[in-house]
Amino acid sequence: MKPAQNEATTYQIVRETWLTRKPAAGARLVASIATLLLILASLIFLFDVGGFGRLMEASYMAVYVRHEWWRLWTTLFAHGDIGHLASNVLLFFILGFFLNGYFGWRMFPAGALLWGGAITLAVLPTYELQTTLIGMSGVVYWMGGAWLVLYFFLSRQKSRTERWMRTLGVAILIFMPAETFEPQVSYRTHFMGFLLGMCVGGVHFLVHRARFLAAEVCETIVEQDEVFEAPSEGV
Repeated sequence: MKPAQNEATTYQIVRETWLTRKPAAGARLVASIATLLLILASLIFLFDVGGFGRLMEASYMAVYVRHEWWRLWTTLFAHGDIGHLASNVLLFFILGFFLNGYFGWRMFPAGALLWGGAITLAVLPTYELQTTLIGMSGVVYWMGGAWLVLYFFLSRQKSRTERWMRTLGVAILIFMPAETFEPQVSYRTHFMGFLLGMCVGGVHFLVHRARFLAAEVCETIVEQDEVFEAPSEGV
């Protein structure tokens, strides 16, 4: 056999995406200020500073019967103790930094707080009249759901299998409920927040899809495939 002409196979691979660039310059400051406000407001609730603490927590009776609608948002900043606050602060800061740094203030802090109130509004009717819901956990789960969905769609420099493994791994490791049931934890709030965050993240990607994909930098790969001719047979 002797070699004939070479045939070229051409394909593109993604080298850079929306998420491989640096986050916005002010993202760390925004996340720091939001986290500081969360800590300060939680201390106001814990020590009932100026009597404001008792006005923060939300229950069905307070919101749906007495129409104290502000509690849908003030209750997000109320925490039962320092341990409860500490369990939310780190992820709140990290996810806030990434969401603001890559997707702007509409996603964090504005979107997170807006949807946080909506989560409280939706979950309260599933509890007894006087049961109170406090804490930022629902918002943190919302932020986690939104980030993981956007990460999956935008990290196209990685294979689909790798993106699935990373997304599911983080979701299970960080957001999966603990094996030990804790009656004081509102698991339905966590579930509602995570599910709603995934939906919002998916919609955000679809709305801004053209802008996200325009930020990609691709490299064209050309591979030469050597083709051999079979020897001709004599007559």
